[in-house]
Order: sequence, then structure tokens, then C-alpha cells
Amino acid sequence: MKGNPISLVCAGEVLPLGDWRMPPHSHSFHELICVLSGFLRLRTADGEILAGHGDALFYRAGMVHEEIAQRDDPVSAVFIGFRTGELLPSVPLRVEDGEGRLRQVLSWLARDFRNGRSATDCRGLLIAAIDELRRLSAGVDDPWIEEIRCYMRKHYREELALADLADWMRMSRFAFVRKFRVMAGCTPMEQLRRIRLNEARNMILTSGLPLKRIAPACGLGDEYQLSKLFRRYYGLPPSRMRAWLKKG
Repeated sequence: MKGNPISLVCAGEVLPLGDWRMPPHSHSFHELICVLSGFLRLRTADGEILAGHGDALFYRAGMVHEEIAQRDDPVSAVFIGFRTGELLPSVPLRVEDGEGRLRQVLSWLARDFRNGRSATDCRGLLIAAIDELRRLSAGVDDPWIEEIRCYMRKHYREELALADLADWMRMSRFAFVRKFRVMAGCTPMEQLRRIRLNEARNMILTSGLPLKRIAPACGLGDEYQLSKLFRRYYGLPPSRMRAWLKKG
């Protein structure tokens, strides 16, 4: 990042308030948010997404967005605002912070900024946060990883085993898992699980289908398995998420 001016504008925390809402707005600087718990509904010109634990959101300067906390499971998050001469062209709106490294750096930044440390003194942590954001974004665009994720998205409804994925890549299971974990920060089956849960979450958000139909349609067995995984990953059952969405 040498030669590119970079500066921290703000850093802080979003406390779990059930009625918290930010109307459509934009900033003259970039904003980066890591969700710690609960859910945040985000609306942009491109549509609507529901961000939960493990999600990192990147709002480019000038991007209009609206944020709504979940009333029953209010969002808790850390955020920073920054300016940089770098264009950051490959960073998407949402990335998976599977290892928690990005949210850890943002938590340190928010703590130091809150305790009176100057923006200049926080510059090292800011650079570390942007480097980690770029690393996570690069994982999204890596051809090898994207080829596997594309295959998973096409076949997530089927009974895919680790051996099936390794055979498709013409690798041993051990070599496949090791390479995937290094490049993606999680195991192949963990990635497949996230894809299935994301699909289930989208169906809950956009359809009125019962859970007993959504679960097999997403490769998650039955509604009991779906509820079990939702509780593990998101901290609430899918029926509670749907009830909240109807309120919103």
C-alpha cells in the first residue's frame, strides 16, 4: 500500500438494540462492518441481503445503503470508516470472515479508537484490516476455489460426499482438504454446508414455503436438520427468522 494515502475516519461498535435502523444513506469514505451476532438486513440498489455472524460487509464511498437490525435477535457489530487512494476493485459487498481474523482486527481498532488512540496511531491496524479484506476477497475470485464453489452451487441439492468432490478434482481426499482449507479458510464440507444454509436462508427470506420443503430443496435432509444447523450457525431457529421477516 505504499504510495497510497490511507487514513482512518471512524471506528466503533453497534450495540444490540432491537429497534436500531439506519435509513438510506451514503458516506464520502469506505465503510467496513463485521457482524458479531444477530442479524442485519441490508438494502442496496442491487437488492436485499441478510447478514449474520461471520459476514463482513464493505460499502464503497458513495454507495447508498439502508440497514435494519433484527427486532428479536438484534445485531452486534464492529465497524470502521476509512479513506484510501487504492481503488479496491475486487472487493465484493459481502465476504465470509470464516476464521474471524478480520473481526478481531476491527475489534482492536474500535477498542483503541474508543480509548483515545489517534487515527495516525491506528494506521497499522487499519492496513492489517484492509490486507485481510483483500485476502478474503481474493479467495472469492481464485479460479481453483471458484470452480469448486460453482460445482457445489450446481449440485448442493444432491448427496455430495467429500470423496465425490475430491474425485471430481482428481485429487486424494487428504490433498484436496489441505489445499482447500489453506485457500478458503474452511473445509470443503463446511463450505458446502454454508452454501446450503445460504440457499435455505434466501428461500426463507423470499418464499412462503414450509421448512419441510425448503430443507430437502437445499440438500439439508429434513426440517429438523435444518433447524439444528440454523441454531448452530445463526443462533436461532429458521421459524424465528421468518417471523421476524414478516414483521419487517
